[in-house]
Amino acid sequence: MSSRRRRPGQLSRAETFGAYAVLGVMLVFALLPVFWGLSTSLKAPLDVHRVPPSWLPPTPTLANYAAGVFDARFARYLTNTLLVVFASLVLSTALALHAAWATVRFNFTGREGLLLLMWATIMIPGIAVIVPLYTASVDIGLYDTLWVLIIVYSAWLVPTLVWLLRGFIAAIPAELEEAARIDGCGRVGAFWRITVPLLRPGLLAAGVLVFVMVWNEFLIGYSLTLSDGNRMIQVGIYYFMTETGVEYGPLTAAAIASIVPIAVLYALLQRAFIQGLTGGAVKG
Repeated sequence: MSSRRRRPGQLSRAETFGAYAVLGVMLVFALLPVFWGLSTSLKAPLDVHRVPPSWLPPTPTLANYAAGVFDARFARYLTNTLLVVFASLVLSTALALHAAWATVRFNFTGREGLLLLMWATIMIPGIAVIVPLYTASVDIGLYDTLWVLIIVYSAWLVPTLVWLLRGFIAAIPAELEEAARIDGCGRVGAFWRITVPLLRPGLLAAGVLVFVMVWNEFLIGYSLTLSDGNRMIQVGIYYFMTETGVEYGPLTAAAIASIVPIAVLYALLQRAFIQGLTGGAVKG
């Protein structure tokens, strides 16, 4: 009896098993630190420093969450982060959207050079420019304010968002905007009334990308703010490392709490986010 012929791209049983085995190892590698942090956040101080350490808390307690999460400081860090994320999202997306549209719809001198220069900035490590950013923020009087974080994060994200949104705009026929202009719309009006509504997948992917990148950023937030009232959530977590030692219980409790919004957002928008990124990559 002849064996069934495999379709192109179909994996054999051995290949499928190997793929799942590799994915399982990667999943364990990714989730093991999260599980250890969750376990530590439920341990009493004596259990945290027990030798040998235990994977499960002998006597689970929520005292670390009371000290690290359910207090005024953490609420302030969370509020600051949400404000900065939302403002950076609006500002960076608005700038990148118009820049991406201009580079797709208009053929002007130096366009390719400007795009190359813009994309080259993505490769500059943040630590290489943190000192000039600090000096500039002090000179213009914005140091230790949320405004400097909003401006810096927006400037940091614009090149990536331009790269992402260009593919979506290029996939929308320019004839749609031309038809709207014939009906009386201006050039910008046609863009907002016709093109922008069709960019929903790309804008959604851009929004999730901005949220994740700003939420998890540490270096800029740590370097450009000083007072406790202007700290972002990741910077606030760092200050559980005190001069007298590391408060591992409250630190891990705050870290686990900071993961929850990202996990929930990605779980709700996972399909749209992946479709947006892959769609932009293929269309661009």
